[in-house]
Amino acid sequence: MRSQLGSWIERGEMDDASWGELASLDPATGPEHFVGRVTWYKKSLPSILHRQPVSHQWPSEFVSLMGVPPLDCRNASERVEWSTDDLVCVYEPLTAGAVLGSETQWPHVFAVMKALAGRFGDDGVRLVVAFD
Repeated sequence: MRSQLGSWIERGEMDDASWGELASLDPATGPEHFVGRVTWYKKSLPSILHRQPVSHQWPSEFVSLMGVPPLDCRNASERVEWSTDDLVCVYEPLTAGAVLGSETQWPHVFAVMKALAGRFGDDGVRLVVAFD
């Protein structure tokens, strides 16, 4: 299987991580180019979320809808929520813990990986992700 997927990995369309790598990940770790992420949705349609990473400038699509966010948002160490007429916005620092932590759906995947690693070893269990 690795030989079949090797070309995808070389092109950057697929990546993988062992359970040992995931288990040792510092939840405070963040990406170099982004400081947070902003999520917004209409109060009248909360099931459709819009989410974008925030670099040193707010995403233009977001600013055109919401205007300039509250001043202290970008320096927040925790989730900040605010709303306007029909929109609810949430800014959160972009960290491994925010993306993969207990408030997400990932703990279920990690529980299975941990159980399998107990049987096959940390390097014997890998999460493989493909981007199309």
